[in-house]
Amino acid sequence: MVAQAQPASPTKRTYTHREILEIMSGLMLAMLTSMISTSVVGTALPTIVGELGGQDQYSWVASATMLTMTVSTPLWGKLSDLFGRKLLFQSALALFVASSVVAGLSQNMGQLITARAVQGLGVGGLSALSQVILGDIVSPRERGRYSGYMGAVFGISTVAGPLLGGFIVDTDWLGWRWCFYVVVPFALVSFLVIQKVLRLPTVKRNTSIDIWGATTITASASGLMLLLTLGGTEFAWNSGWTYFLAAFTLLMLALAVLSERTAGNPILPPRLFRNRTFVLTSLASSAWRCSAR
Repeated sequence: MVAQAQPASPTKRTYTHREILEIMSGLMLAMLTSMISTSVVGTALPTIVGELGGQDQYSWVASATMLTMTVSTPLWGKLSDLFGRKLLFQSALALFVASSVVAGLSQNMGQLITARAVQGLGVGGLSALSQVILGDIVSPRERGRYSGYMGAVFGISTVAGPLLGGFIVDTDWLGWRWCFYVVVPFALVSFLVIQKVLRLPTVKRNTSIDIWGATTITASASGLMLLLTLGGTEFAWNSGWTYFLAAFTLLMLALAVLSERTAGNPILPPRLFRNRTFVLTSLASSAWRCSAR
């Protein structure tokens, strides 16, 4: 018998240093604007509450973004396997821009919190897909070199966000609404840069969405974020709500582990947690987000 020839796998394209920097300019600009949007509001919150009211909803302006960003981050990567990196990254940018404009136009705290929650979905997509795209265009050997640029963006945004927010609020002809409008032009530039320079080969992946895993991971992350955000402020740590959210989080986490161990295409493959580098970098990233918040 003559063995049938197997179809050759597509050769991964090699990018030059200049091409990588061009693509990264769009990624870093998107990351800078999205990260600034999460920190710029801090110094403007007293002014926002003074105009819109809703003192009891004060903390949710920032917490809504952090919550949706945290729970949506794992889902964007899986969706990009199905629909493509570029399309999903630009979709996250479009969602971010639209929600930023709506946040600036808000007339009450409910509208602002809702817009900030949607904005967090866009930020989650940008933070996840920027790393995924970086992995697609840069070999593992060179990845640390370019990841340093992304790390610098995080550091700059942490410092620049509150300063920019204070400047905007104190400038009479701007006002607090420009805390949301100011990031829009930069996000649009990033969208155009990505459209022009990012050329990823089309790869058909035989994958599917892990619905049960997505549900349990999202639920466990939401429960934990609500517990850490509202505990000690909206309800006492030693209260029924604390015990309920803690039990809910642990239950959903256990179901998530069970789901990911049996799923054909898990969102978070268990084998990743046997990699010490992955575990350490994940813990470091979580610690940075907590300190930034």
